[in-house]
Amino acid sequence: MKYSICHQQKEKCPFRVFDVQLDIFICNFYKEYSSMLNDGNSFGAELLLNRACEKYQNEEKRLKFIREIAHKKTQDFLTNAQIGDVVFCRIAPFHEVKLLERPLNVSKFVSCEAPNGKVIRRQACHLYRISKGNYSGEYFIKETENEKKLRELEYKVKYYGFRTKVEKKKNGFLLKIYGDSQQEVDDFITLSLEQDFDISPYI
Repeated sequence: MKYSICHQQKEKCPFRVFDVQLDIFICNFYKEYSSMLNDGNSFGAELLLNRACEKYQNEEKRLKFIREIAHKKTQDFLTNAQIGDVVFCRIAPFHEVKLLERPLNVSKFVSCEAPNGKVIRRQACHLYRISKGNYSGEYFIKETENEKKLRELEYKVKYYGFRTKVEKKKNGFLLKIYGDSQQEVDDFITLSLEQDFDISPYI
C-alpha cells in the first residue's frame, strides 16, 4: 500500500490519520484529493487543497505552474513552427528532430525526421520550438562534472527553447547557448544554470 508519512505536528489536520498497522501517522490528503478529481469535482478538490498543509499546497502550485508552462510552449509550437524546422522532442531517444508536417492540434501525431534519417511520429504536445536567434552566452562545465552533467544541462537548455553548441576544452566543456535576445540568454545562464532557479516566468 502506498502512503505518505505525516511529519506535521498539528493533530487537528483533517488529513492526519493514525495507521494502526504501521504504527505511524500518515497523510490522507492525496487519496481524498485524487478521489475528488476522478469524480470530476474540481471545486471540491480545490476546497481540500485549501485545507492541506503548506507542503502540499506548494507542491500543487508547482505542478500547476509546470502544466501552464507546458501548455504555453505547446501553443507556441502550434502557432509558429514551420515545416523543415528543427524542434526539440522530449521523448527519447531523439531530442532534436526535423518537422515534416504542421500539426492541427496538440493531440495530433506529426511526422518528423530523426537525426539518423528515420521518419518517426510524435504528438505535438511533446514538441517545442528551438530558437533561431544568434544572441549568445557561455557556460563552462568542469571536467569533474563529466559528460553526463553536460547532457543534462543541454536537455534543460533546449527544453526552454534555446539552441546549443558544445566545445570540448582541456579541462571541461564549454556550452554555448543561443536565443532570441541577449537578455533572455543572460537571464537563463545566471538564474537557471548558475543559481539553479526556475526562470520559466521570465522567458
